Amino acid sequence: MEEKPFVLIVDDDPDILEGISAVLETRPYQLATAQDGIQCLKQIRKKRPDLLILDMMMPRMDGFAVIRELRADPKYAGLPIIILTTVIEDAAYRRYELETGLAMDVQAYIEKPAKPDVLLRHVSAIIEQPYIIVADDDPDIREAISTILESQPYKVATAQDGEQCLSLVRKRKPDLLILDLLMPKVDGFAVIRELRSEPRYADMPIMILTTVVEDASRRRYELETGQEMGIHTYMQKPASPEALLKSVKAELGR
Repeated sequence: MEEKPFVLIVDDDPDILEGISAVLETRPYQLATAQDGIQCLKQIRKKRPDLLILDMMMPRMDGFAVIRELRADPKYAGLPIIILTTVIEDAAYRRYELETGLAMDVQAYIEKPAKPDVLLRHVSAIIEQPYIIVADDDPDIREAISTILESQPYKVATAQDGEQCLSLVRKRKPDLLILDLLMPKVDGFAVIRELRSEPRYADMPIMILTTVVEDASRRRYELETGQEMGIHTYMQKPASPEALLKSVKAELGR
């Protein structure tokens, strides 16, 4: 069963938490709540959300500190955040910049009270971003590709081998899989073979990004399976960021 997009709502006011939850429950989202920044970070480290909706003024640890800590951690630096607070936007941005010397990196800023349609519009714009899985056994390549993709409005997950890749795909079907061919445990050839054998994933877009020569890969796959690979885009490493983004955009547009 696919996982629903996971939204974490953080506010010290239980009535606000209940109100936001009631609005978001009208959509197919998985929801969790926290009442301060410490609870928030604990939940995030237990399970990374697809979106964090964050109040700024809270006890123990406020929203400013939460953003500061998340943006300093490479694992959570790209986590989408919507601010929902009574603090005036300009004042919040100024305070954060004065405290950190950095611009506050959030995807949306909404001042309370927020209309349900406004909240839903902002949430859906983030949650419904194209979802891309990157599968490669090289951590430097995974990080580099993720960094390039996260410069665009894409949600990115990574896998270090074919086994982990298949597990991620079955939790939530991606809009695109970027796949290396030479990986431990289960290689890219086996991943394609398995996905193409299941009706649900038979037409799922897969883009190959590998060191293996294209003609050799296609011949090997055809000899092993008796079928064509069914891949539109095949790129050999190293690929420039511009070429990668252009190919990803083309695949998502199919």
